[in-house]
Order: sequence, then structure tokens, then C-alpha cells
Amino acid sequence: MPKTWYELGGAPVVVWSARRLARLAGHRGTILATDEESIAARVPAVRREFESANVVATTLGGATRQESCRLAFEAAATIDAELVLVHDAARPFFCLDATITALEEAAEHGGAILGHRARDTLKRVESGRVVRTIERDAVFHAATPQVFRRDAFEAMLAHARTHAIEGTDEAGLAEACGIPVVAIESPSTNIKITYPEDELVLPALASLLDE
Repeated sequence: MPKTWYELGGAPVVVWSARRLARLAGHRGTILATDEESIAARVPAVRREFESANVVATTLGGATRQESCRLAFEAAATIDAELVLVHDAARPFFCLDATITALEEAAEHGGAILGHRARDTLKRVESGRVVRTIERDAVFHAATPQVFRRDAFEAMLAHARTHAIEGTDEAGLAEACGIPVVAIESPSTNIKITYPEDELVLPALASLLDE
């Protein structure tokens, strides 16, 4: 089962993320890009929760994150909004205040992303051996939400398609075509469900952060 459908407090994590997005002022609607099995078997079970969280459409995702973003963006063509917010639903506890700042900065500069500075000493490893220490003051752990002006986002996707660029996140596509991206410091509690142990942490975060 996809990690975004992990059950937390009686609802899948994707529902928690959708509810949190809906709390943002000016929210015009969420487009969910997901897999075929989830569309057929999981989405119908939470349709009421999605409606209350203003999830306005569900679309089949692509083979990559970038392709899923493109498909969701196309599905949002009729939504009247000047900003596009991309969020990984496996991060249900993103900071609302930091996201509001990201929305403001993206409107002014073109793009903005949430994340946090590296706290641990970072090493470059090759063939199992440490080869050098990376200066952590210059390292920023990129997360989501990632926000862009709509015209900038459209330009990013077009540039990536023209130049066959496959980014690991949307900010990378912005970098590739010269769109400024502001880094917004946010709490490291904005964890992404990646490993089994992450699921053990979520209930504690839910009781602390679901304000």
C-alpha cells in the first residue's frame, strides 16, 4: 500500500495533508495525483473527507514525480489561481506559518520552498569510504510545500520538456530555467513517511502539531 494511505488517527495520511492544505487562506482546491489502484479502491472510501477538504479532482499520476506534477497541473487548468503549490502528501505536518511565508515569497520572486538547515555533520562517501566533509552551513534539506507563480510553473514544465530535464523536485526545474527560489526555514517535524520507523513517530506528532 502506498505510504500516503497509511492510517493515522482514523484517516489516511493523504486526508491529513489535504485537510491541512485547505486551512490555507485563499485555497482554491487540491488536485490529487495518485496510482490507479488507489483511484479505484481507496479514493471512494474517503470521498466525503476529500470533499470537505476541497480536493476538487483526482488524476492518475505518472511514472515520475515530475510527470505526476504535470498531469495534476493540467487537471487544474480550470482553477483560477495565481500560485501553484506542490506538496508531497506523505508530509502531513508541514508548518502553516512557513507555508504562508512561502506563498508570499513565491508571489514576489517566482518560487519558494520549505525546508531546514542540516544539523548533522555531512560526509561524502564513495565505495563505502568517507572522502570528505561537506560544509553543512551551505546545505538546505528541501521539503514541501514548494510554491510557484502559475506562469513560472508553466514555464518550468515547458523548459524541462524541451531540454529533456528530469528533476528530483520542482525547485530543481526552476533552477534549470533561471526562476528564483526562496528557501523558507521550517521545523524539521515536517517529516516525510519514507521508512517503517517514520510511522511510529506520526501519532506523537499528530497529538502535538494538529493545532
